[in-house]
Amino acid sequence: MRKRCAPALALAGLMLAACGGGGGGPAVVPQPLPTRVPGGGAPLPVAPEVDAVGGVATVELAAQIDPATALPAFVYRGRKGVVPTIRVKPGDTIVVDVVNNLPAAHGMQSDLNLHFHGLTVSPNPPADDVITTLAMAGGSLHYVVPIPKNQEPGLYWYHPHVFPETDFQVGQAGISGAIVIAGLERHLPGLAKMKERLILIRQVAATGANIMTRMRPHDEEQNNNPCGPDPGLTVTTNGAVAPAIAIAPGEQQFFRVVNATGHKNLKLAVDDGTIELVAIDGFALDKYPGTAPTSTVRSVVVPPAARAEFVVTGPAGTGAKFRTLCYNSGPGGDPDPQAVLAVLQAPQSGPDRRAVGSHRLRAGAPLPNNAYSFPLPAPVGQRTVTLSEDDKRMYINGKSFKMMDPPMFVVNVGTTEKWQIVNVTQEVHDFHIHQTHFVVKEIDGVKVAHPYWADSVVVPHEKNGTPGTVTLLMDFRDPVIRGTFMFHCHILDHEDSGMMAKIQAI
Repeated sequence: MRKRCAPALALAGLMLAACGGGGGGPAVVPQPLPTRVPGGGAPLPVAPEVDAVGGVATVELAAQIDPATALPAFVYRGRKGVVPTIRVKPGDTIVVDVVNNLPAAHGMQSDLNLHFHGLTVSPNPPADDVITTLAMAGGSLHYVVPIPKNQEPGLYWYHPHVFPETDFQVGQAGISGAIVIAGLERHLPGLAKMKERLILIRQVAATGANIMTRMRPHDEEQNNNPCGPDPGLTVTTNGAVAPAIAIAPGEQQFFRVVNATGHKNLKLAVDDGTIELVAIDGFALDKYPGTAPTSTVRSVVVPPAARAEFVVTGPAGTGAKFRTLCYNSGPGGDPDPQAVLAVLQAPQSGPDRRAVGSHRLRAGAPLPNNAYSFPLPAPVGQRTVTLSEDDKRMYINGKSFKMMDPPMFVVNVGTTEKWQIVNVTQEVHDFHIHQTHFVVKEIDGVKVAHPYWADSVVVPHEKNGTPGTVTLLMDFRDPVIRGTFMFHCHILDHEDSGMMAKIQAI
């Protein structure tokens, strides 16, 4: 019998390294890290930023085929393949205009829309609607997304959400950008003294010509080597392969990481060091009552679509790496080998001395006062969401998604519900819901020591005939979410193969 683990800070889905393996699955046999190599690549690229002016952040994008890759890409201010970071404050508004210049000859791959991932905003047009808002080739989109005044400060992101082309556009082509809601540094003032590193990890195809023939719609092949190669795709950090991050020994920097890959679970670590975790999926750890504001860990698992925000201290040696370690996604899952994400190098010109030395992260200003500030009321009902697959499609509660489907569930705004997500397959899945967050309470029947808010969570795979499970408290209290939106597996080829459903909040 394999040991079942509930970590001290059980950020399961963002599982701590003490559990080994992935998402409660079989333990991963420790793999020797590659021999360190001196030096690194070019400096970490930095995306252009759009700030709110007069309370409005305005972004104009065009979608077209990048001739260098034959893949779809955004163009921003004449720069191909560049997606800007949007920085706003609670109460601001994001306005995005997109012109779709993708060639109609590509069929559904030329359709386009956007999802504003993780934000507690309206699912109705012209806001975060992925059901009825769609631009075909030659069309355009106009989004107006008001950010609530009590939106949690933290890291979110935006990306296309076209069924069944999300994996092609987001996972393989890498179309995605970050959204930062200001205010976390006021809650944890020590962060304001640190250099911020905004990082999007993607796993992209080199060219449209060498894309694998659509990710297989099911995973019936046995994953006999979870640390083996994942062919056809390249892991990039802000669009570069293993760039250099300048950080002096002892210097603290604030890393804000988006897992923008289609299916890779990241197990983030720094060679010979620890990371100080402060937020998950845009929510500070201490947003859940009774939880400490930080947790020091050796590694943290970030599933596709999730975000982790943490402090890294510059290593004393040379050539240390920021990397993702091998992750076991189950006997039927994709291989998740280790990869170097960046090389940590001492800067040639000394660091700002204010950034060197220990800055204890103590809570300062309180977080926004909203529904998430209070213990959840008793759930009004319970639901079971079963994730399954066969040799043709993937399913939620036995149904494979079609765009014209009615909502699978109808929920009442102002309530909470208890959901059990059940995985009867041989690979992990990544449960995500639009418009709202949930509290992770149990993994495989084991109570989480410190529950936390998230919008994406790993669902462990079946083991010895016993389904993997997570128990979630779903929060539908905010009236802004009223409308119809999605929940699905955020392993994007699983979503595109039917593991998605609609939910209506009334």
